[in-house]
Amino acid sequence: MLAVSCIDVSAASFAPPVQVLLVEDDDSAREVFATALRMTGHLVRTAPDGLAGLRMLEAFQPDVIVVDLALPIASGFEVLDELRSEERTHATPVIAISGHELGLQQARANREFFAVLEKPFDPQRLVRLVDRAHRHSHN
Repeated sequence: MLAVSCIDVSAASFAPPVQVLLVEDDDSAREVFATALRMTGHLVRTAPDGLAGLRMLEAFQPDVIVVDLALPIASGFEVLDELRSEERTHATPVIAISGHELGLQQARANREFFAVLEKPFDPQRLVRLVDRAHRHSHN
């Protein structure tokens, strides 16, 4: 089980909140990642699978999307393909997370996602990447 008790919240008071869509099928991981992002002031909505994540975009325009690659119903790659086909989400930075060795898909993931994190990782690393992706998209 990952812990979020040592999240550095000092930067949160100076940065505007980032709206984040987190698509993760593992309940524990989803809760840990969402808590880490919320503790630093970000506004987070979560979805347990790729289809639910895509449906959520009908009413929510996130600044950054975090998506697990091995999702039920629609994989992280399928979510990314759908996002890139929509004009309003075409430029939204997407961070991939994976609990599996990507093998042949590693090159595609590195090319198409803003960043790829392999589980397990420190939730603070995800927070830093979300902040960096948001800054990058506004430059």
